[in-house]
Amino acid sequence: MRVTTVGAGDGALLTAVISLGNRNRKTLGFLPRAAFHQAAETGTLLAATEGTRLVGYALYGLPADRVRLAHLCVENEYRGQGVNQLLVNAISSRHADRLGILLKCRKDYGLEKMWTRLGFEPRTEVDGRGGTREPLVVWWRSHGHPDLFTDLEPTALVTAAMDCNVFADLHSSYQRTGSDETKALSAEWLTGLLELVVLPQLVDEIHAIDHAAERRTQLNALSLYWRPVLEEANHDQWVRALIEAAWEDLGLHLPRADNDLGDLAYVVQARAAGVRHLVTRDAGLLELSPVTEKICGVRILRPADSVVAIDELRRAQVYQPGSVLGTSLTTTAVPAGQEQEQLVFLNKPGGEKQNAFKARLRDFAARPDQWNRQQIVDGNGRLLATYCHGIHGDELHVPLLRVDEQHPLGATLARQLLFLLRQRCRTAGVEILRLTDPHPQRTLRAAAQEDAFQQTGTGLTALVLDRIADTAAIDAHAAALAPRLGLDLPRLQAPLPAAAASAIEHAWWPVKIADAELPTFLVPIRPKWAYELFGIPAGILSRDDRLGLSREHVYYRSPRSRGETAPARILWYASTDKTHSLSAVIGCSRLDQCVSDSGNQLYRQFKHLGVYRRSDIMESCDAHGQAMALRFSDTSLFPYAVTYKRLVQLGARYGQRINVQSVLKISPDLFHSLYEEGHQPR
Repeated sequence: MRVTTVGAGDGALLTAVISLGNRNRKTLGFLPRAAFHQAAETGTLLAATEGTRLVGYALYGLPADRVRLAHLCVENEYRGQGVNQLLVNAISSRHADRLGILLKCRKDYGLEKMWTRLGFEPRTEVDGRGGTREPLVVWWRSHGHPDLFTDLEPTALVTAAMDCNVFADLHSSYQRTGSDETKALSAEWLTGLLELVVLPQLVDEIHAIDHAAERRTQLNALSLYWRPVLEEANHDQWVRALIEAAWEDLGLHLPRADNDLGDLAYVVQARAAGVRHLVTRDAGLLELSPVTEKICGVRILRPADSVVAIDELRRAQVYQPGSVLGTSLTTTAVPAGQEQEQLVFLNKPGGEKQNAFKARLRDFAARPDQWNRQQIVDGNGRLLATYCHGIHGDELHVPLLRVDEQHPLGATLARQLLFLLRQRCRTAGVEILRLTDPHPQRTLRAAAQEDAFQQTGTGLTALVLDRIADTAAIDAHAAALAPRLGLDLPRLQAPLPAAAASAIEHAWWPVKIADAELPTFLVPIRPKWAYELFGIPAGILSRDDRLGLSREHVYYRSPRSRGETAPARILWYASTDKTHSLSAVIGCSRLDQCVSDSGNQLYRQFKHLGVYRRSDIMESCDAHGQAMALRFSDTSLFPYAVTYKRLVQLGARYGQRINVQSVLKISPDLFHSLYEEGHQPR
């Protein structure tokens, strides 16, 4: 018996895997064929075989720094023979640098002994999906690396609205043709990743069902879903804009059928609710996706596409710096006597009382020597965020941090603000950041969890370590701070694998672990994009960076690989052109993802990150229309740029010839020297 990776070209084996999964869908949950094929293309589908016979398989994903196990299945007659252990061990062997393996399993399946035998331990329980909401146990198999935040997957959900067809597929009293694809949306492994919501148009269409018993069945199922609040909007104006764009962009004259106006109502209502995704099997509505995304920012997806691209959709929903750039958002001091206006941030779902909230605001206003109060407003004067911070001893305390959770940019602003607060710590030279808001919003808590904040007695706490050193020195420094934090921090032992090191450097940003097994690539970037992404050199154009450097961005280059892998670090080398002479290393980022694809597909996948137009990406493509996208985050700019001359000198010191015409992998010693050079006054 052996384990092999199922590739896209392994037709017979892939067909056998899909067949085995479909036969066990009652316990596994349905997975569309597209998900199996995508796993085969990405190398995340393993098959256990005996001779030529398939005896089991494991299908998984690789979000962030861990493995997410979606399917683990063995043929009936081979159960109890160690096939599961063989498959799980193979995953760990192939991805030993990842922090571990995460899975969810229904508690009533009674598989505790099996998961424990496979090396998993239960971390928590969450409510399941569907009408019964059977509890799910979250299981974790650690790979033994330092682990700061693996209790749960990211808590920011992909929010998607359903049309009447998808809702009926899930809740109709009879089997509908083609509904198998939709059933994938109720798979247990999607718990905590996907939230389906109900719009008024769906409620209206259910009320219009002629068959009384079927109507009651579907009306009863509505109680399982959240109904978002819709902003006031001119419905007819948005519908007209969609109709005009459909004709101009697609040559479609709407309405083509009686239900077309109802379909457009879903899109307009999703926009008004701040919901970026609409799930449907309606071919006519799917055809309109380019227009609905352009006009209303709503992407229309098939159920299968929603499942296959769940991680991409989640990132696109919560990281939208492209929507912030070029806007009229401004950050200002909170004027005195604005308690009534600030009530839009009252956290009623969190149990906060209006009088107590007002009293806290007045207390902050009465102590301007201790608290810096700021707010973010849009061009119409609408309050989008408010926060209050102050340095106490050698810590930065944030007793108030709120965003407009109903605004489409709420989740993005939350992540931007957390990064700005880290930057404030770095500037002030403090290493402990405490969020002490007694009523933290769900959106902020989710963002803080992703940013490796940990719960302590005073709230949510993070380390901000502005230093570069070897593993032992960083470990000793963190251990010295741990008692003050009230946390049991993981001990770091060299050599730290790439994924573990990258996770620590994210959690304790801007720390750099000099002897970690984390590769560093010197990436050349033209002055135009150095300015657009980082604001360097200053003063080329009027650049809107009122919210500071975005947490996450993307950079495009030719598709020819120079060994780029993720996770890794990027050192940015800003080159020289006809108008600006830079020729210097200007900063460091965390490389999160490398994707090679067509220019059009890359634009679609990463356009939420902004800056680049489709035409800009096409300039980076080769003769076949292919390009490479480098998704990066956690950028820290050097206070002192390292010139080309000095770069060459340091390269020679460590026996490395410098070539700034293309991506260059550099040695750990050279990275260490360049990073220190960029932080030393000269």
